[in-house]
Amino acid sequence: MNLLTIPSGQLALIDANIFVYANHRSSAQCEILLERCANNELTGVLTTHILAETMHVLMLAEARDLGLITSGNPAKQLSEKPHLIKSLNRYEFLIRDLLTIGLQLEPLQREDFITAISIQRQYGLLTNDALFMAVAARLRINAVASANHNFKKVQGITHYSPDDLKE
Repeated sequence: MNLLTIPSGQLALIDANIFVYANHRSSAQCEILLERCANNELTGVLTTHILAETMHVLMLAEARDLGLITSGNPAKQLSEKPHLIKSLNRYEFLIRDLLTIGLQLEPLQREDFITAISIQRQYGLLTNDALFMAVAARLRINAVASANHNFKKVQGITHYSPDDLKE
């Protein structure tokens, strides 16, 4: 199901790729979803680990856009040049803007890690994805917004994904 079909009033867990695609204007659906959250048409939930992932990805994208890093291992390249990290600021404004649109910020809890291990065993998800699903389970959220198609196989959730991605 595409992102535009998330019912109004729904509680939706939002993955990092939605924020990245909206920021890069790679998906109008991602942009509209965030606008709907800002307008309180639906409640977007953002976990702290997904916020950290989003922040990291946007920081690397800024460094790449400025030609400060190349492909290969961009995180390693940037970590070896702290003076470059200090010079980056576009991602900071994007994260600050993201935090002002009214998303519910949800911290990870001890039980989420235990649940995530069970989810990994059942569905074969990577750690961050399993933690994402563990938070959905704990909060009884069944709407998940993500371009990650591995979530389709998780029982008990409805996976909403952008189907308008531009490459």
